[in-house]
Amino acid sequence: MTDADLTTRIVQLEQRIQRTRIATVLLATLVVAPWVIGATSRAPAQVQDVVRTRMLVLEDSSGHARIRLGAPLPDGREEVGMQIMSPGGAEQFGLGLRQDGAVSMGFDTKPGVGNPANRERLNMGVTATGQGWIRYLDNGTRARLRIALDTADVPSVQLMSWPNDHEILVRQLGFSGDTTLAWKH
Repeated sequence: MTDADLTTRIVQLEQRIQRTRIATVLLATLVVAPWVIGATSRAPAQVQDVVRTRMLVLEDSSGHARIRLGAPLPDGREEVGMQIMSPGGAEQFGLGLRQDGAVSMGFDTKPGVGNPANRERLNMGVTATGQGWIRYLDNGTRARLRIALDTADVPSVQLMSWPNDHEILVRQLGFSGDTTLAWKH
């Protein structure tokens, strides 16, 4: 592979990251804006300055839970966060803040696509020590691409291949060079 090919691939990855960021902002806007508009467009029967609860569940017109805000969420992870569910009640987007300060978002595919044990396809977040990362998974829930900053804030791109069930080949691209690693699975 030539330097021009690597440059092209890195440019394409950067474009994908930018599109992912834009999609995240749009998704957050689409989730929050209707709630704000709805909350301000109707005169409530009684105005409360503070509402205290550990869990807020927003339902659709059929009575199905579609958005959950919790401190913590009721999924056993002890994270403060938000979940957006499909009409059938399966999580398709999650945002969590862990007790150590790390924050992450997970984007899931709809139920019935890929591995039913884990429908997550894209994760991004910030570690407790401040490093950002993005991870892409395939329909078999195997990590295929990871973009991250290490503890020295040095960026790297990891491309992952799974030749069998026991080994992961990782090609790591960074300013210090291009390395290939073999990890046991």
